[in-house]
Amino acid sequence: MNRILKHPATNAVCISVFSLFYALIFIITSRSVEFSGLLYYSRENHNPSPFWEDWSEFFASGRHEYIAYALLGLTVLVVILLVLRRREYDEYHAALLVQSLVVSLMLTLIAIAIFFLLILSDSNGIVEKFTLFITIHWVTVVLADLVYVLICRWR
Repeated sequence: MNRILKHPATNAVCISVFSLFYALIFIITSRSVEFSGLLYYSRENHNPSPFWEDWSEFFASGRHEYIAYALLGLTVLVVILLVLRRREYDEYHAALLVQSLVVSLMLTLIAIAIFFLLILSDSNGIVEKFTLFITIHWVTVVLADLVYVLICRWR
């Protein structure tokens, strides 16, 4: 496993595939009328909290494609920094990548627990809640990778 993690290209391919998958989903659903119909809190006759109302309206208006573009931009930055690195990472850098991925995993597990509590407390608005979870997860992974790449450039 350590040999695989020492190659910057492995990291670049993994983060690219991950971001491309979510970006395609966010961009396609931003233009989908059917997706807007799935949103619970943007419908009339509901009195959600202001956060859920705003979050649902953000998705209903198709602006979540901007999340995709922003995270694709960060992913491109990470990939460029990885490609510019001409040599493999050493043991220290591989261990740092593992730590970065563990932090990302821990934050994702916390998000899963919060998501589960949100669903248990009110199962309405599952699409809005799940997209919030996916957004938090995606941001966490991309930012953890960016921090890792920047730290490795300084050391």
